[in-house]
Amino acid sequence: MKKILTLVLLFTGLFVSGQNKHQVDLILDLTEINDQSSYQLMYKRAINNSIVLRGGLSMFIDTDKEIRSDTLASESGTVMYNLSLGFQKQLKLDGFDLIKLYAGIDGYWNSTLNQKPYETYYGYYWNIGLKPFVGLYYDPIKNIRLSVESRSNLNLNFQQYSAPGENIDERISFKPIDQIAIGIGYLF
Repeated sequence: MKKILTLVLLFTGLFVSGQNKHQVDLILDLTEINDQSSYQLMYKRAINNSIVLRGGLSMFIDTDKEIRSDTLASESGTVMYNLSLGFQKQLKLDGFDLIKLYAGIDGYWNSTLNQKPYETYYGYYWNIGLKPFVGLYYDPIKNIRLSVESRSNLNLNFQQYSAPGENIDERISFKPIDQIAIGIGYLF
């Protein structure tokens, strides 16, 4: 899937030219590099020379795992998605023509449905929050952009379990450095 997406992005550049107001990024969180859920697809649209709107999606589906222990069998699985919307502002970085600095904020909605092998019910978790970020990008060749950004996380977490009785937990958390992300983008 990743190879197909990369090929589509590269071949689209042969047929599209213009002011490059649109950008599609594939972003990888380096703090969770071994997890499939660390990939994010992001679309960016330039409003003017300094403001860019952003929208992101990441999804992870891993279901129908059956774990056997002697004669006992249990199932587990996870379905997770993360939607984000935000903006970034280009900042001046004197003396550097090829490297640009930017900062901004994303609001997000994250939802997870999972069943642990030792439980008989599914847990449903959802989070809303804000992720302020700062980053650098570099355009090595026309229509290709490499980026690195550091993201913080202000999270409001709601957890509700589908077990008998009511078990609801609400939490607020803040992580000053939640993610270090690298991205490769295609401008069109």
